[in-house]
Amino acid sequence: MGVLSYIVDGSAENFPRLVLENSRRGPVAVNFWSPRAGPCLVLMPRLVRVAEEYGGRILLVMMNTDEHGELAVRLSIRALPLVKIFRGGAEVDSLQGVHSEPELRAFFGKHAPGADAVTGAYVRGNITQAAQLAAQAALERPEDPDAALRVARLLFLDKRPREAFGLLDALPPTAREQGELAMLHAHLALVVAALKDHGAAPAASEAETLFREAALAASRDDYVGACERLVASASCDPGFRQGLALRAARALAALPMAREARGRIEALLADRA
Repeated sequence: MGVLSYIVDGSAENFPRLVLENSRRGPVAVNFWSPRAGPCLVLMPRLVRVAEEYGGRILLVMMNTDEHGELAVRLSIRALPLVKIFRGGAEVDSLQGVHSEPELRAFFGKHAPGADAVTGAYVRGNITQAAQLAAQAALERPEDPDAALRVARLLFLDKRPREAFGLLDALPPTAREQGELAMLHAHLALVVAALKDHGAAPAASEAETLFREAALAASRDDYVGACERLVASASCDPGFRQGLALRAARALAALPMAREARGRIEALLADRA
């Protein structure tokens, strides 16, 4: 063991530093095992592969109970193999016995920061936690907002576009205005605008009025009409919501549609280039 910096051998002597102190900075998984127990030898390579997938987002410590029996007694280790998760200097979860790699991945995913934790929370039905984790991950790593993108897709597929849009709209502009995330954010903006009660909330500006009209046109699959209004919205106010109108037009242009319609939309966007 110990080939990778995030897969290391533990001992009774280094346990306070290696496990408890490190767990105050991030999750630490401790695998209690014995070379005399067959199930431990089955589980160990699976644990190593899963830890490698996480690439350091969770530290894996291998603790040989034959060599450190007093520590095992102190921690009430009665059956092997056993994996314990430590956070903030204390044990927060455990997993007993031999498990498959998908099961280990899900177990790690509950505690490791990033996209897998987001997806794990969503799968468990905790949408609020998934959204919070996604926002936190994107703020911590704005250059890689994959967690926010993944949970927004899941929310949209779950017919919760307002929540999906709210999640992406709360991200820093540098994160939500790039690549695929920018396209989804713009598309969701149109969907949410089309769902609004226009009588109850009148538009505040001509640019917003045109944007809402574009959203309604898009909801009727009138993509050309939608793009015409989006271009007009951008002409009225190029800075409207940090250029959202043109991003929405480009998002529509990426949708499957008739060749004639695509040509007209591309011509509209070319005029704005």
